[in-house]
Amino acid sequence: MSRYEAKFIEEIIKDVLKKLEPKYLYVPEHLVGMDRLARNIFYFLSTPTNDVRIVGIHGMPGIGKTTIAKVVFNQLRNGFEGSCFLSDINERSKQVNGLALLQKQLLHDILKQDGANINCDDRGKVLIKERLCRKKVLVVADDVAHQDQLKAFMGDRSWFGLGSRVIMTTRDSNLLHEADQTYQIEELKPDEALQLFSRHAFKDTKPAEDYIELSKKAVGYCGGLPLALEVIGAFLYRKNRGRWEREIDNLSRIPNHDIQGKLLISYHALDGELQRAFLDIACFFIGIEKEYVAKVLGARCRPNPEVVLETLRERSLIQFHEIEDERQLFGRTVSVTMHDLLRDMGRKVVRESSPLLLGKRTRIWNQEDAWNVLQQQKVRAQCIHESIVMRIF
Repeated sequence: MSRYEAKFIEEIIKDVLKKLEPKYLYVPEHLVGMDRLARNIFYFLSTPTNDVRIVGIHGMPGIGKTTIAKVVFNQLRNGFEGSCFLSDINERSKQVNGLALLQKQLLHDILKQDGANINCDDRGKVLIKERLCRKKVLVVADDVAHQDQLKAFMGDRSWFGLGSRVIMTTRDSNLLHEADQTYQIEELKPDEALQLFSRHAFKDTKPAEDYIELSKKAVGYCGGLPLALEVIGAFLYRKNRGRWEREIDNLSRIPNHDIQGKLLISYHALDGELQRAFLDIACFFIGIEKEYVAKVLGARCRPNPEVVLETLRERSLIQFHEIEDERQLFGRTVSVTMHDLLRDMGRKVVRESSPLLLGKRTRIWNQEDAWNVLQQQKVRAQCIHESIVMRIF
């Protein structure tokens, strides 16, 4: 067999696998307090009708909107000609040409084809309407924050074929006026919150006997917010009773509404190396391949980057998700992700290290900030040059 024949066969296998492989999204093995809501959404969307149905899921950050959308997506996806889960739209749309890149992903995931030339989101709108208007599709638009983000993927229902289904998650219920049904996710009830906390603090459905009262106190300070319960629970895992008492006392000093303040406890408990890695990921590496992130962290004088990443994952500060990768034969790779509340907390730590002087911050992730720093450095260099010239002459 020649090299060209082998390459041709490899491409055929890759194409077949892309079409046959069930690409389910990762969800935690033990979900608490979400079954009923996920079931209601599934029943509404799975009812056989020819209309295009839209569902909106809203609630505060860290409440579980994305998780429920993933559960329903996994349950529904096989009944459609194509499906796409557009994750973290608000953050990704801030990148250069971000909306156009998301539109390209939408077309690629549904049509299983490359080559959509989208150089601006207006062009993407035309292509989506032209190519998907006769297809029955399932689309999730996750973390929509502005109307223009939503309009980039669905100007109106006619953009998608009969029987299509759309799920939107957002913090702002005002963006859901076009939805046929909206669902607000409430905080977990006390018994549900204790169960979720115990899953992470004890790897069990309930606390250890001599930790029941301490666990109830911790849950009370975290409230019914799943993210806080998971992060604090993972932080206290395998800690002795004295450490539990000290950290719960710290929680009690933070106002109930300050979720980031509670999450900061887990950040401050990291050693210097883990803190630096956490901030690097929060600022630069969300959604990036795990292998690449490990290489960069290793180059920054971290001899065991895999151990660093695994430790952060064990403490529920990052997650590993499988994503499609067109460069590989089997089309899958692992990326590093982080909840947006944790991301914002990490970036806040960096900003507060130098609130006014951008150039003295340890990390700069915003394109405009980077440009301003470069401009300041350029002006400073010109001033130094002029000063030297004046002294010479």
